[in-house]
Amino acid sequence: MQDNSQHHSNDPITSVLARERSTDLQRITEAMHMPIGYELGVGHLPEGDIWDLCVVHADPDGATDFDQPITTGSREDVDMAISMLISALDARRAVSDHHFSTRADETQEPQDSKHFRSRFEHIERPTLLLEHTPGWMWEDTGDTISPTYYLFRSTYPVFDMQFSVIERRDGSLETSLISETWDELVSAEDLLKYGDGTKRFAQWLDDCATVTAWVREHEGEADHE
Repeated sequence: MQDNSQHHSNDPITSVLARERSTDLQRITEAMHMPIGYELGVGHLPEGDIWDLCVVHADPDGATDFDQPITTGSREDVDMAISMLISALDARRAVSDHHFSTRADETQEPQDSKHFRSRFEHIERPTLLLEHTPGWMWEDTGDTISPTYYLFRSTYPVFDMQFSVIERRDGSLETSLISETWDELVSAEDLLKYGDGTKRFAQWLDDCATVTAWVREHEGEADHE
């Protein structure tokens, strides 16, 4: 859809829908992990009453210089598309919660005699501010020398940063925040002191700190198998 500098910012009809779904649009934007300045928006062309759901970016003067449509149609079509994306995010979170909190069938013999489960799997997880990809998980890191498993992983692509919590077979934990220049961090306090940047980056660091504090808090009460 063209001429977005007008219909994205000045159309009162568009503004109403954007306000009604602002929380959902922000949540989807954060889940997409786009660079700063790119966000999900809605557009409207009065000619033909055409609506679109799209990713937009504005130049320093405030004019839209990037517009990538996701779907185009009626207002109802765009509203439904937003609802479907939110439902997909809810489903992903539900899958993650279920996968993390349920045990495999106790009657089945593990294929690997050294197989073990995370000792944190039955402990309720903390509430986080943002969507994280992949987030809570239980996956082999691929380390053949010292077998370890990811308990939580999240990437902040704007700064090319990766946060992870790794659980070792002996039950020890490794918490790290990695970039090209930063070394390993081991405490929630180390993470919180970097939270004075952009709002979303600060929220991302806050979530990393929450996860770190959570694993340290429950480390003593979790039973290792």
